[in-house]
Amino acid sequence: MSTVEESFRYTSAPERRERLVQFITEHGYCTIAELSKAFDVSEMTIRRDVLRLVEQGRARGFRGGVGSLTKQDMEGSDYRLRDTKMADAKRAIALRAIEMVSPGSVVAIDAGTTGHQVAELLPTDRSLTVVTHSFPVVSSLIGNPGVEVMCLGGLLHSESLSFDGPATLAAIANLQVETLFLAASGIGDRGAFCGNGFDAITKRALIEVADRVVLLADSSKFFTSAMVKICGWEPIDVVTVDDGISDEHRRMLEQQDVEVVTVPTKSDRGDVVWETP
Repeated sequence: MSTVEESFRYTSAPERRERLVQFITEHGYCTIAELSKAFDVSEMTIRRDVLRLVEQGRARGFRGGVGSLTKQDMEGSDYRLRDTKMADAKRAIALRAIEMVSPGSVVAIDAGTTGHQVAELLPTDRSLTVVTHSFPVVSSLIGNPGVEVMCLGGLLHSESLSFDGPATLAAIANLQVETLFLAASGIGDRGAFCGNGFDAITKRALIEVADRVVLLADSSKFFTSAMVKICGWEPIDVVTVDDGISDEHRRMLEQQDVEVVTVPTKSDRGDVVWETP
């Protein structure tokens, strides 16, 4: 998460709260710890500011954090509905992602339907360690002798079928992974977005402990609006996408200095095309 401008670090409480509202609106959901670090003030000060904003009806308070969204927005979309969308593209993207995994490596698979496809298709001879907070990913890897699974436990959400909360974040903080396969609900010029504020916090934590971040996104994500910002383009090293991506969106990624891997979704379209800006 980006830090605030220098001029906002030491300012009056009313001015700081105005900037807080802008900051929370931009990111959708933030923890108290994130806001304390970003504004360079104590967590106690942030808690007082947040309490005042909640009392004024300008933000929504949650345990350990604050959001700008409605309860429906914070819950996100149902996993079972998303799982059937763009199925062919997701499978092709997952197959290409597996080619990026070296034997014996430690990878993190984010909660999401494409990440689930990666888990389903992982071979049994790679001697991998997979870190995940996704219940479907864990279930898919049961019985795979080539994978050791580290489940990031916590509170299970029925909509996203993922774990999150303080226990999940504490477990992530003690890890280091080589590659994170990141999921997103929507993509734009400002970065990657999701519909669940709590999940966004977990995604950010995983990004922090990953040497390389690979965003797995079918082309429909460029036309999907999601309210909670996960991150900008700086932490993302690679975007793996199907060949339905438009020239406009491809140029946008290239301008962000992101490596693009384009995956054909039909067998008669030839080999995978690597594109490096």
